[in-house]
Amino acid sequence: MSKNIENIDGYLKGVIPPEYESNQHRQQLRREVLEEIERRQTMSVKGRSWKYAAVIAVVISAGALAVVGVNIGRYYYFGKNDDGAHIFHSEDWETVVTLDDNKVTNVEQTRRDLEEIEWLRQQDQRQLLKVEITMTDGTLEQRVHVYKYELSDGRITDMREGVPGGAYALNEALWEEWLQLRTGPGEHLGTYEETVEGRVISFKRQRYFLSDGTEVIWSVGTPK
Repeated sequence: MSKNIENIDGYLKGVIPPEYESNQHRQQLRREVLEEIERRQTMSVKGRSWKYAAVIAVVISAGALAVVGVNIGRYYYFGKNDDGAHIFHSEDWETVVTLDDNKVTNVEQTRRDLEEIEWLRQQDQRQLLKVEITMTDGTLEQRVHVYKYELSDGRITDMREGVPGGAYALNEALWEEWLQLRTGPGEHLGTYEETVEGRVISFKRQRYFLSDGTEVIWSVGTPK
């Protein structure tokens, strides 16, 4: 973890922190980030290429800032990583977002977008577009729901949001291998239907095998 600690120390130099920032808080942030490095997820936004670092957790939850009677998740800018990508995090550190440098033209606008999306999520003003389920050797590795959000200025944003409960058993190397492998076709295992958030979702199942022999079954579903 020594390399990660060095990286995080570098990130913290560029932080725009909450007012209660202190040396003790800095140490707490470092510990929390190191814990999150064991997990992973992705995010995409139509018209841009947003992505979480492959080993960063994405579990969305409400923030604690009260605005006009509604809880809105506050986001902060965390500086850049060694690759020059921008990092944002929610106030409670449940969400860490990494965006390529060439995809962020205005840091403050991006930060506000994340906060507006959090508000829309709390109001359930979103549309379920797709569900992805990854199983490894019969165990749930990851479940992702893709939602469409319409921002106040009319922009349409598609967000990939991780659902709690995944095992996250694959190490970083195997996860990267899986991301590459799933770009190609797998063994077709048929279709099935499942009701998700009140909508009937039709899934297609495919099977893959990683280099270490791990069986991966990937189910992708869209509303009927």
